[in-house]
Amino acid sequence: MSLEEKVQNIPEDERLAAAVYALNTVLMSRGIITREELEEGFDSWVHRKELLRERATASSQA
Repeated sequence: MSLEEKVQNIPEDERLAAAVYALNTVLMSRGIITREELEEGFDSWVHRKELLRERATASSQA
């Protein structure tokens, strides 16, 4: 089964998550990034999204 066929078998809303998982697995297995660095990056992204959401809520209430 080709990669394209495998991707087609995954629900559309899960395809990005599958790709990110695969890429992160390769990066960690090759020692390019550590699990801790991955978690730091994820935490940073979540924090940024929360700040943006708070700003959007505050400006819509003003």
